[in-house]
Amino acid sequence: MRLIIFFLLFPFFIFSQEINLTYDQANNIEFSSEIKNYTKLKSYTTKFGTVINIGDTLTLGKAKKNKDKYIFDDTYSFIVNGKRRGNKQDDYEFLPHHFSGDKVVVLSLFATHATSDEYKLWNSRKSQPLYVSLYVKNPSKGAGSGKFLSTIANSSLRTIIDIDKALEYNEIFNENSPLSRSEAISKLKEHKDLYDLGLLSEKDYNLLKKKLTPIIMKK
Repeated sequence: MRLIIFFLLFPFFIFSQEINLTYDQANNIEFSSEIKNYTKLKSYTTKFGTVINIGDTLTLGKAKKNKDKYIFDDTYSFIVNGKRRGNKQDDYEFLPHHFSGDKVVVLSLFATHATSDEYKLWNSRKSQPLYVSLYVKNPSKGAGSGKFLSTIANSSLRTIIDIDKALEYNEIFNENSPLSRSEAISKLKEHKDLYDLGLLSEKDYNLLKKKLTPIIMKK
């Protein structure tokens, strides 16, 4: 009898704990359907192979509104002020572009089932894939920063909505993590655009190319 009860409760114990999640698991419906919305994560391995852990320091990139062209917007597409849950974006205050370069520390990670039109063919929300969001804090701003005006403004907390898309659009960088092959290709393409536009010198482009080529050629 005790053995039967154990096996009945085993899934509850597994998915009530913080877990290590990967992009493949998040998009495996058989696996992800067992995970409740807002399940906290210990770590997340993105589709680019980047591992995000609590305590990691991330860097805000540029607010880019088109991943295929070097076009910038006034606000980020996947970073908002404060703590936000879910993907109803009506009341979101998207972060202005001038925060580019800020360092933020990962406070927590959580997974949410997608609800956008992209997944409207799925039968129910639980049978939809997961996306992972992060709560982060800028340690130089807000409470604990030692800066009076910043503490009053409480401007230190951010939510990164869908870390995979934030990485894809280069709105977020994890400088402590080695680049994956896909990240290296994306970075080289971006700097090639800058070189073609005359915004990057040939010397700097070739130095970056030399640095990234071993990563790109690695199989």
